Parts: sequence; C-alpha cells; structure tokens
Amino acid sequence: MTHLIVALLAGALGTLLGLSFRRSSGESTRGWCEERRTSPAAGTVPNGEQPSNQHRNRDRWLCELNRCEQAVRRAVRAADTVSSLPVRRGLRQVVYRMDAELPTVRTLVELGREFDSAAPEANPGGDGAVPPEQESSSRRATSRRLHRQVREASAVFTSFADRLTEVVAELGAEADPDHAQTRIAGLRARFPLLPSMSEILAGREERTRPRSTPEAEALVETR
Repeated sequence: MTHLIVALLAGALGTLLGLSFRRSSGESTRGWCEERRTSPAAGTVPNGEQPSNQHRNRDRWLCELNRCEQAVRRAVRAADTVSSLPVRRGLRQVVYRMDAELPTVRTLVELGREFDSAAPEANPGGDGAVPPEQESSSRRATSRRLHRQVREASAVFTSFADRLTEVVAELGAEADPDHAQTRIAGLRARFPLLPSMSEILAGREERTRPRSTPEAEALVETR
C-alpha cells in the first residue's frame, strides 16, 4: 500500500513539472516572436526593393509635353473621322499647324530640365562674377517661368483639341460645305497657339495676338 501511494505522488509531481515546463517554453517562444515582429530590422525592406524617388515623382516637364502631344493625336483622330474629303483636308491642315508648334514646347521642356539639373559653380576667386546663391535663385526663377509657360502651352493645346473635336461633331451633323469652311476658318484664326520663342525667353507674359471669340470663328477666309 505504501508503494502505491509513493507511485501516485511521483506521477502527480511529474505531471505538474511537465505542465510547468511547457507553459514556460511557450511564453518564451511567444515573447521571441513578438520581439521579432516589433524589431525595426524585421520590417526593413532591402535597399534594392525600396521605390526610388525618381520613379515615384513623375517628371513635371515631360508630363506637360505628353499632354500637348496627346492633344495633337486626339485632333488627328477627330479630323480623320470626317467623311467629306475637302472638309477632312481642311481639318488636317489645321492639325498640321498645331503639330508644327510642338517643337516650341519641346524646346521649353529641354531648357527647363537643364535649369533644374544644372548647379551653380562656386567662385572662390571673387573675380566679380555672380555669387552662387544669386545664380541659384535666378535659375529657380527662370525655371518657374519656363514651367508656367509649358503649363500654359499644355492648357492651350488641350483646349484647342477640345474645340476641334466639337467642330468635327458639329460638322458631322450637317452637310453644308460653306458652314464647314466657316468653322475651319474659325479654327485657323486661333493660330499661332503659342507666343514666339523670343517672346517667351524675354519673359513677356501677355500676347499681342487677338483672343479667339465666337465672332472670330464665324469669319470666312477671303483670299
């Protein structure tokens, strides 16, 4: 009987020791996992996987240039939908003039990007040249002015493509050739869309060409 009691006590003690060991082991493992999850190194992404600022921030200059080019392509597609050959030919001539002004936008974009990327050179000799701080400020001002001109060009190209699309839709509902020529003449009256490069580089804000109005669009070329 005594041996039986001793055996029961030994078994109970072994069970208690086993439960205590498993609980302490589980708490230790859980604490290690939590520490790993909250560790800064655990959430670190390798340098090769970090998204670069270059890809995250789109080129502000090329964005505006792309809008101008898209406006020209949209105008081309709209003009090609016209079934009347004379009207389509007249609209294509308008689109050609629109496309001919794209080099001005490209030149502005190239200049602007150069001003953004160029850094003023130091002048330790003090030979009377412009100080680097002043040159940097001048570059930023020129870059802002050029970018404003590019944004305005983008808005003008987009607006003109919208207007040409409206004219095409209007002409599609009518078969009057005189009315078509009137609308095409109104589109031609809007050119040039952009000021000349000399005006832009001189910093002229206002343009001397007349703004397009519904009355101007009603004019017919008489040549």
